[in-house]
Amino acid sequence: MNTRLSQFIDYATGGNRAEFARIVGWSPQYLNTMLKGERIGLNPIVTLLDKFPELNARWILLGEGAMLAPSVDAMKQHLFRLLEIERYLPVMTAEEQQRVVAGDLNFDEATFVKWNSLLAAQIAEREARFAAAYARQKSLKKE
Repeated sequence: MNTRLSQFIDYATGGNRAEFARIVGWSPQYLNTMLKGERIGLNPIVTLLDKFPELNARWILLGEGAMLAPSVDAMKQHLFRLLEIERYLPVMTAEEQQRVVAGDLNFDEATFVKWNSLLAAQIAEREARFAAAYARQKSLKKE
């Protein structure tokens, strides 16, 4: 279990044991004792689960499953997907935007191809307008 605790410390604080001890309210010495010992008592586990709700209790206790509770992984995947789709909002139809608002983030590959094409067209149009404005400004300076 101490190996799993060490892995979780790496996840939670990038391996900073003093910071981890501070977060959970333990002394660094107490944390080191747990990491070196063979067994960790129930009270420290309860503290960990209280301070870190994303920690999978089966994983820390038994080594079964993933370190993070499945609901946390699903939430992270949903957020990453939402962030991926967010950049396409300016070129989405009203119907597509309503789907996103409703939580439907399952768009097919053809839709992403369409959005990328529309974004590229917007960028090209913006660059063309900028180039034209810059050329006009340059010609006005010459006069």
